[in-house]
Amino acid sequence: MKIGKIINYHRKKHQMTQEQLCDGICSVSHLSKIENNTKEVNIETLNLLCLKLGISVEDEKNKVNRLKIKLQEFYDAIERLHHKKADTLYLELSKYKEYVQYTEMLYVYELYMLRYILFLNQLDLAEKLINNIMKSTRMFSEYELFVWNVLNAIFNHKKGNYQKALELLDEVNDLRKLYRDEITEYYYLKSLMHCQLGQSALAIYFGNKALEVFKKRNNIIRTLDVKTILSIHLTETGEYERAENLLKEILDDAELIQNTTNVEMAWHNLGYLYGTQNLSEKALECYYKSLPLIEKYTEGYYLTIGNIANHLLKLQKNEQVIDLLEHELELFKDTTRVEYVKLKVLYYEAKSEKETLIHYLMNDGIPIMEKHGNRMKIHEYSERVAEYQQEQGDLLLASKYLKISLKQMKKTHNMGVLR
Repeated sequence: MKIGKIINYHRKKHQMTQEQLCDGICSVSHLSKIENNTKEVNIETLNLLCLKLGISVEDEKNKVNRLKIKLQEFYDAIERLHHKKADTLYLELSKYKEYVQYTEMLYVYELYMLRYILFLNQLDLAEKLINNIMKSTRMFSEYELFVWNVLNAIFNHKKGNYQKALELLDEVNDLRKLYRDEITEYYYLKSLMHCQLGQSALAIYFGNKALEVFKKRNNIIRTLDVKTILSIHLTETGEYERAENLLKEILDDAELIQNTTNVEMAWHNLGYLYGTQNLSEKALECYYKSLPLIEKYTEGYYLTIGNIANHLLKLQKNEQVIDLLEHELELFKDTTRVEYVKLKVLYYEAKSEKETLIHYLMNDGIPIMEKHGNRMKIHEYSERVAEYQQEQGDLLLASKYLKISLKQMKKTHNMGVLR
């Protein structure tokens, strides 16, 4: 603990000048050096200064140690996704904002507060904090640099810059072993980035490492999150039995702790798993269990509706699809939403109105997907239009849409992921 800065804090808090504090104890220049931590202070002088300020060195040391513990508890609560505890500790620590400016905890305090803002998904505020903190990075310790990169990776992930986030994590890979007890989410973040980039082998590799870390720390919620990532990519790589076992474990654990979000995700991912194996009846059973647990009219809600419609179509239950989608499509206020287009396409498929579908894709579907940058759907829809126009003998239009489709495929190959 740098006691000189603490003395400086309390002197200013008492609205005392250096002359007033050092009167009868030491010279002003001597006190100035003590406050700037450029001179060792003898015990007698230190005790006299503290006595005049109404503080004790021991109490200040204990206060700093308690704050260090509180800060680590704060970060741990965030890593555990314990909102209530994190909120409470944030309010407690906010009272010490001025005090920490005079301690060696200053940058850790600012970084942990940034982590909380990211936890709340307040990205505009987070960006402002990042720009402010960036001015001090040359003063950072090795640990603070490690945390800085991790937090910037989280920020870039939330902004959709997955490759940049991964690069930031890789930059401090060698420091992870030194600080694995303080920051336990490093491997989870690497797994998540590879997941977002569609790199299944690496998502599984780092997911298994993250699972080991979170189990050791008894971080139940994050353990479920990692198992979710693993189950998705085990499904992608055809390891269906392992994926199914993990998803059933998630269901059991999530139901035990009454975590509705993970229960819903587990049912949804089981639906995806069975769908990948062309087990449409089993897939539908899971999606129907997932649907009531999702907030209505959200992206996840429409994704599940679309999956249900897809499997009903595979089972040739077109009338059920028409009834389901007519109701959902009527409720849309914005027909330029990606979700609306996807459901509209399924609706036309269910009605077997191929020509109407193709005209809709050309006039509305593809332009909307281009506006939203959805390369996967631009590729898929353009390919369908090209095939139809080729069947109709319009080779010019067929060539035009085939070029659009191939262009998207090339972009996808270069980016390494299709989003």
